[in-house]
Amino acid sequence: MPRIRYIEDSELTPQARAMIESAKRTGAPDPRVVSIMTRSQVGTAWVELWNKVLYEGVLPHKLKEMCRIKISVAHQCGYCSTVRSNVAKAEGLTEDMIDDVLNDYQNSKRLNAREKAALRYAELFKEGEHAIDKDEVYRKLQEEFTDEEIIELGQICAQTDGVGKFVKSLNVISWEDACALNPRLNDGVAAQQAAE
Repeated sequence: MPRIRYIEDSELTPQARAMIESAKRTGAPDPRVVSIMTRSQVGTAWVELWNKVLYEGVLPHKLKEMCRIKISVAHQCGYCSTVRSNVAKAEGLTEDMIDDVLNDYQNSKRLNAREKAALRYAELFKEGEHAIDKDEVYRKLQEEFTDEEIIELGQICAQTDGVGKFVKSLNVISWEDACALNPRLNDGVAAQQAAE
């Protein structure tokens, strides 16, 4: 049971209703979280921002979705770890690729060099600002990405890490429930802890 209640049908504005319906179609963000966020003007503004960061821009959505999942599993957010974007699936993201993202992305045969570089950045981002505040990190990124793409990558990581912590605390889905739905999540966490 979430710690903050979902919006009631009687409270739905046309904008909130449209955002929830959009979330049902796209699969991310999850309609349950949108149903909480749209109870607030600032929460509604965040849903608009999140949709732009996730679905617009120059980077492939599939790549951004892999980074979102990588960070979400690292902070054991049951909700974020189980959500899958239908758009990313349509772009070719599979559960086998997600297994690689969580377990050994650096040696994956399914992921390309740009995806691996983005995942490395997401991993460093999750470690903290000390891990990304280095010239070498940006030199490596610039081997695969333009400045515009790096800004976008930083935004997806920042939104996932920051808001993801808040969403986890709402307890929409507990980590235990998420692992019951997808037992491979525990393998991903174990692999990340072993790498640290």
